Amino acid sequence: MRPDDSLGRRLLLAASAFISVALVIAAVVIGFVLHRFVQGQIDQRLDTQITFLASMLHANSAGELSLGGSADGPPFDRLARGWYWQVSGPHNVLRSRALGAGTLDLSTLSLPPPPPPPPDRAMPPPRPADGPGPNDQALHYRIQRLAIDGVPVEIIAAAPRAAVMGPLREAMTTLGLSLLVLGAALVLAIVFQVRLGLRPLDRLRRAVADVRAGRQERLPEDQPVEIRPLVSELNALLKQNAATLERARAHVANLAHGLKTPLATLSVALSAKSTGSRELAELVDVMERRIRHHLGRARAAALGGPVRAQTPVAAALAALGAVLGKVYAERAITFTVDAPEGLAVACEAQDFDEIAGNLLDNAFKWARHKVTVRATAEDRSVILAIDDDGPGLSAAQIPQVLQPGQRLDESAPGFGFGLSITRELVELYGGSLAFARASLGGLRVTLRLPGTP
Repeated sequence: MRPDDSLGRRLLLAASAFISVALVIAAVVIGFVLHRFVQGQIDQRLDTQITFLASMLHANSAGELSLGGSADGPPFDRLARGWYWQVSGPHNVLRSRALGAGTLDLSTLSLPPPPPPPPDRAMPPPRPADGPGPNDQALHYRIQRLAIDGVPVEIIAAAPRAAVMGPLREAMTTLGLSLLVLGAALVLAIVFQVRLGLRPLDRLRRAVADVRAGRQERLPEDQPVEIRPLVSELNALLKQNAATLERARAHVANLAHGLKTPLATLSVALSAKSTGSRELAELVDVMERRIRHHLGRARAAALGGPVRAQTPVAAALAALGAVLGKVYAERAITFTVDAPEGLAVACEAQDFDEIAGNLLDNAFKWARHKVTVRATAEDRSVILAIDDDGPGLSAAQIPQVLQPGQRLDESAPGFGFGLSITRELVELYGGSLAFARASLGGLRVTLRLPGTP
């Protein structure tokens, strides 16, 4: 089976691909939002430092800058940690203690143009920049140019890039693990959903198997609305096939009764004449064999589809025994059946009744006191052993009773066609008949018919 032959696998792969793409997009979007948030926090801290420095700056008459207090509060008091500030004027430069002897050189940086000032502010916000700092340390800058007492001043506040990337990396690691767990949970949910969603199809498959095996005649109509039209169409098809099968069986039965019985009667009549009938008898025999051959093919074609017919053995034998017990009530025949519950033959009910009915009728007719039936399953067949305590048959008499129109006792009622018709029905179902001496002293008829799955 190719991978794309499985509907469940298709759904799982499509859902897994969609979940993966969605989680990747979510990770990128959330990472971008987190980066802007962390960057905004750092920028706000640096802008606060710039505002604080600007509020403390003074310029004397010579244009030299000075601070009105200490501006090296945390985190700008830690040496060489990347948190720096610097104030540059035309005549002097003020630096944070953390810079030591270093300086913040912006000559190598590509600075963006200053943004226009917002309506509620007199000057534009600080400009951002990223680049190397002292000891090639990666820094993030905020740069503000303004005038203090008429003196142009450039205030720079810097933070290490690690202050942005470190928290972001930790947050993205936690986010990535959370998204992986979420993705695994979603995939498991999809697996459960696919199994739950496809369960009606599995029930439908089992229902079709029950119909095919003969345990059900129709598919149950109580189905989800999505597959209910399919079930309706399948039931309509089953009904149509059943009607077609029944018509074919009726045609076969009509042909059998319309041709075989007159031919058998003609054969008996010809056998009673000793002269001039041999050639006619041979022609009648050829015609009968051909009719049996084509009837068998027609019947096999009608029954050659999926095995749907099944007949419970115990119930059918009990019903036949009850009827025959009433027919032969004056003889008080004891009838016993040993058949396990659930054992069934793959035959139409009327055919099994005709087969078993003919055999049981002969057993009741010739039995003295007792008739027993024992049914067993062997491989894929059902074997029925019908015993009676009557006179039985000799080896020479067995072929004669299977000939149409032949009777061993002409005084007994009947026309001699029962066993021959039974044998033909058994052969059409692929079964067999065998005769032997019974343990009761009479005849044992062993019937083998196909069983149901």
